[in-house]
Amino acid sequence: MKVNTGVRFVHVSLIELNFKLNKDFKPPKDGITIDIEFNKKAAFSKDKKKLLLTLSVALFAKGKNRPLTMNVSVEGGFEADDSEELKQFSEIHAPAHLFPFVREVIGNTTMRANIPPLLLPPFNLHAVELKHRKQNIKK
Repeated sequence: MKVNTGVRFVHVSLIELNFKLNKDFKPPKDGITIDIEFNKKAAFSKDKKKLLLTLSVALFAKGKNRPLTMNVSVEGGFEADDSEELKQFSEIHAPAHLFPFVREVIGNTTMRANIPPLLLPPFNLHAVELKHRKQNIKK
């Protein structure tokens, strides 16, 4: 069965991966809190019917006693016949479509570092976006 959702997922590519393991890391007794930062960048074609969205995730970018640092960026291409629909899609849905690819890169990279794989929990990217907007308004 063919379903037309209005937006087509054209491709996804890993465009950045930086990883550094802290061999001197001492885990705290109360466990490790995941320090994660999200960033997205949308670029539209001139006719606004093609979207290239970059989703970047930084892990443990702050603090001194970090188990590792990692930056992952994936780029996804999307197309739609309706430019307004694609613009709305770019805000929350496009990053949500790319996040599983970021999660997989992080899990595999940490596993290959011979440490327990870091399996990121599900994130409400809508809530993350709202928090990001509020912080930018305050600045």
